[in-house]
Order: sequence, then C-alpha cells, then structure tokens
Amino acid sequence: MSAHRRLTWRTDPAGTAHRLGRTFPAGPACATVLLAGPGSVSVLDGDGPDDVLLAGLTDRLVASGAQVLQCDMPARDRRAPATEADRDARAARLAGLLDAHRHLLTGPLTLIGFSLGGQALLRLLCAGTPPRAERVVLVGTVIEEDAFVTSHVGTLDLVYGGHDLVGYLVDEEDGTLPPAVFEPLLYADWSARRLIGPRPLGVRVHVLPGLGHTLHPCGPGPARDPLTTLAALAGAAT
Repeated sequence: MSAHRRLTWRTDPAGTAHRLGRTFPAGPACATVLLAGPGSVSVLDGDGPDDVLLAGLTDRLVASGAQVLQCDMPARDRRAPATEADRDARAARLAGLLDAHRHLLTGPLTLIGFSLGGQALLRLLCAGTPPRAERVVLVGTVIEEDAFVTSHVGTLDLVYGGHDLVGYLVDEEDGTLPPAVFEPLLYADWSARRLIGPRPLGVRVHVLPGLGHTLHPCGPGPARDPLTTLAALAGAAT
C-alpha cells in the first residue's frame, strides 16, 4: 500500500515553531496511531537508530491501513537525565498534535511511546487527554510512582527489552557503593502495579529477548523482532 506524508507547522505558546507529521495510506485510514519517540529523537527526519526503528514501525502501520501522527520534539541534553520540564514539554507537543488533527481522527486510536515519549504519553493519560484510547503501548517506560490514568483505555501494554537493566543508587551520599541493578522481569511488574485508574486497566507486560532499552539488538543470543510485536499490539495486521 502506498503511503503519503503531510507536514504542517505549529507554534508553541513560547513562540517555538515545530512540525506536525501525518503519514497515511492512499485509501481511507482504518485506525489512528500517535507515535512518540524516545528522548534521543527530536525531529521527524532524523537518521539515528531510534529514528530508523520509528520509520520502520510507521511503514508497517500505514501498510496495515492506519494513519500515523508524529511531531518534532524539543531538543534536550542527552547527557543529562530527563527532567519534569522535559516531560511537560513533550506532553504539551503531543496534546497539540492530537488537537491539530482532531478533525482527521478515524477508527480506534492507539498511543505508542518509547522511554521519555512513553512518560509524556502517560502524563497525558493521567490528565484525561485523549478521553479514550483503544490501545496504549509504552516501551521502556519505568513507572516509579503510582499513576492514576483517567482516560478510558482499552488495553495497556508495557514492553521492555530483555537486556534493559535499570540501576538505582543504594546511598546517594556514598559514591563508593555500587548501584542496585534490576532486570525487566522484576521492575516491569513494579511498573504494572503502579498503573491505576477508575476502572481496571488490564495491564499486560512483554519482555522481548535480546533487545535493549529502545528495542535494538543488545547482548548475546537471538533477538526478537520488535516491529512485528509492536505492530501486533497496535492492532495492525502482520
């Protein structure tokens, strides 16, 4: 199926211009997917490994008949941990992306977010934006505090790479102590239990072997194809 792409410009309240992207099939779209990349992806046309993965996922989703919405994200210092301001800025951009395309939304709505993009999507869902999403897929998103999801969510899937290890300082004042390191089979369950709402969410956890934080091959052993898994969770035919 051939794909078309349309870019439009929007300006933040602070005056920063950025692009909104809509990739869609030649015929009528049967579903809508909002795709939020990780903190390493700030523009729609980057060429890093995460950008390539998102482009491949977009191609699969559009081939299945869905339209995909994305937008440029504010640049951030990749050497420093993500801040609340980073999450707020991304959440605001994603809310604006949905609002700008509200007249074009068709079929069930799916939200897919990677790492910082997943955190931003979760922030929106807790605020009730959008009011309903048929499917939500959060990739590499560790949830450390209770998150009360007020949006009506059909299914919510947490996806982690099997080699995505998370470390925490045992004592912030004692730099000689090694960090406590957890593998996803442990912290994924913690994250799932912290997702709460006015109705049961039915959170499902998926740990994909041989993959790292944003689902690239990592470590020894065979690696799962992340695109097939993500497309299936988004409801696309594979």
